[in-house]
Amino acid sequence: MNDTQPIYTGEGQPPPPKKRKHISGWKIFGYIVLAVILILAMLYLLWIRPAISEPISAPLALPTMAVGPEGEATTVPPTNLGFLPAFTEPTLAPGADIVCGNEASWNVLLVGIDYRDPAYTYGLADVIRVARVDFVDMEVNMVALPRDLLVEAPEERFTEENPMKINQAYLFGTPGWGGYLGEGIGANSLAEVIRYNFGVTPHHYAVVNFDAVINFIDAIGGVEVNLPQEVYDEGLGYFPAGPQTLNGDRALDLMRIRALYSDSFRVANQTLVMKAILNKLMQPATLVRVPALLEQFKDAFLTDLSVEQIASLGVCFLRNFEIENLNAAQIPDELLSVEYVYIPSLDGTSYTYRWDQRTVDWIHQNLLTQE
Repeated sequence: MNDTQPIYTGEGQPPPPKKRKHISGWKIFGYIVLAVILILAMLYLLWIRPAISEPISAPLALPTMAVGPEGEATTVPPTNLGFLPAFTEPTLAPGADIVCGNEASWNVLLVGIDYRDPAYTYGLADVIRVARVDFVDMEVNMVALPRDLLVEAPEERFTEENPMKINQAYLFGTPGWGGYLGEGIGANSLAEVIRYNFGVTPHHYAVVNFDAVINFIDAIGGVEVNLPQEVYDEGLGYFPAGPQTLNGDRALDLMRIRALYSDSFRVANQTLVMKAILNKLMQPATLVRVPALLEQFKDAFLTDLSVEQIASLGVCFLRNFEIENLNAAQIPDELLSVEYVYIPSLDGTSYTYRWDQRTVDWIHQNLLTQE
């Protein structure tokens, strides 16, 4: 007997029986759902959100440097220039709306390396692009930098002697080489060399290796390219002129062919494939798969962006972008001179491209507008 239940003595009406509370199964289910939601919310705030908000790889960490002909530059410019170059970002027009994110533009360094190690321990920069992404006019102006450009590094920033090829500027900063005295990884050392020689400061970067390119193209079902002429290489194969669908291996082969052609020809084919990838990502059937593709490949490439940034800005950009607004350019031959130069780190002479202030001006102009 319950000690708190009143005892009936036989006088008067017996007290009504005490009603026991009954909790329905639906309420119990609701409590369980609420508890699960609270737990998931706590996990998201305490673990998942910080994880997807963190950069996938090391952030860019470029030192402060006074530049320009009128500034009091504390850094000696490259020997082929009279002063440190400076790229001037245009002022945002009054009333202009930023379509994606909260910044008007980004300068993004895109690098493809010739090394398959998934840990990115080493690698020469086989593909180098600087792209200015305009989030107001929703256009991308992209400039290709040949891997054989002769460049110099700022004093006391590298253990290697000047001059060097620009593709080496990435290698010297890799964890396996350790020839860069600054912070970050190969992308950081390459970004610093690009800023020092050409005045353009990369805000973000993305680095991929051969395997990442192959696997990603296969994951999106291949790419459609339209070759203006047939292409043949004894080791990499034959590609007929006209439209064709390439899988990852064939697309990479096309981007690497140079033996019977020229470096500018190879750069043009790389741009053709890059446009084809972007065009495929913009198709509705692929666009809805972008979050899943990001999750699948987030460990296959290097970038200072977070998963959250790539997912939100990437999808927004692809939805509001027209492929005609992707402008790709390569430095004209008349602005480069071929010369065999002694490279200390190679302990011998090597094929290089020399350049001057006209090249710097051309790069700045083409990042801002296309002729």
